[in-house]
Formats: sequence, structure tokens, C-alpha cells
Amino acid sequence: MTIVSRVVRMLFVFLAGGWTPPIFAAEEIRLESVIIFNTACARCHEGECSGRLTFHLPRQASDTHIQRYSGKTDPSTTRQLFRLLGYMKAKCSFYPLPKGLSHDRSWNGAVLRKLRSPTRRAYFVPLGVLAPGRYRLLIDGVDNNPCLEIITSEFDYLDTNDETSRGGEILLSFQVERRLAYFLRVTARKPLDIKRIELSGSDKPDRPG
Repeated sequence: MTIVSRVVRMLFVFLAGGWTPPIFAAEEIRLESVIIFNTACARCHEGECSGRLTFHLPRQASDTHIQRYSGKTDPSTTRQLFRLLGYMKAKCSFYPLPKGLSHDRSWNGAVLRKLRSPTRRAYFVPLGVLAPGRYRLLIDGVDNNPCLEIITSEFDYLDTNDETSRGGEILLSFQVERRLAYFLRVTARKPLDIKRIELSGSDKPDRPG
């Protein structure tokens, strides 16, 4: 067996056993970095998912690209955003968020502040794994006409209906056809301070554990 053959065989064994390249290896990525990426970067890259195991882009080019679209970030955050981009392209999914953020269908101001971008103009809220059915989403504390998007873990966007707004509250409904993880992305031109979000509907999200 040639050296090349041995290397290929070893690589196959690693991949079959669940080995991942260093850029996707398990490491602590801050929640703030995930929120920045999912509100400022993900929308442009969701359609570029390839399922490939590697992602190559010169560091200087990637840093410039990240700074242009995510705003001023420190070197550590910039590196984490680069890793998140690689994760999305290879895994075809959003980077996992703590399950405890979505288990009870209710988010108060303290929790929502953790899910708000540093610019205060965007939120990324994990709604949990939802069974098929009709759902209603109440968002309290919105007064500047933000963009609201319901997104699946497969990057599909859901249509929302019966959207109403009064006294800083927005109520919208949407239909779930497949049991998947769903997310709410909120973006606005001016700073936001959402006080409460509540999800009601035909079934409860999966609880952690």
C-alpha cells in the first residue's frame, strides 16, 4: 500500500468516526458572537451552504469582509465570526444555542437582552422545536416597525399572517408544516428594547434533556 493510499484510508476512518477539521472543532463561542453572526451575517450566507468539510478564505480577506458587515469587532469576536461562517457552510445549520433559551415559550426582558446584538438593533430568538400546527407570537415593546422573520433550522422562511400592531405590541401568526427548530430574527434601523415575547400554539417545544 502506498503512502498516499494509507493517508487517504486514515482520513476516511477519521471522517467516518465523526472527526471534524480544527475550524469546526468544539470550542467556546460566545453567545454574543452567535447573535452578531445570525443577525448581521447569516442572511447573506444561508443560501451558500455546501455541506463541505472545508472552507478556505484568506484571513485578511475574511477579516475585512466581517468588519464591513458586522461593524467594529475585536479580534477575538472577528475570529469567532469566521468560525461561525465556516460552521454554517459546512453543517448547513445555525450554530447551536443553549436549549434553556427556548424551553418555556416565554422570554422576558432579561433573557432578551442576552439575545440582542451589541448595536441593540437586532435580536435572534430560538423558538424551539415546534410540531406542525398554528402558532401565534406576541412581541411587546416594539415601536419602530422592525423587520420580523421566522426561519427554520434549514434556512426556510415562513409566511406570517394577521400581523397587528398596537401600543408597542405586535401579534403575528404562522403555520408550521414540519417538526423542526424555528427562530425569530428581528432587525430595525433604530435601537430596540423588547420587553417580552410569548409563543402560543398547538404544541410545546421540546424541553432540554
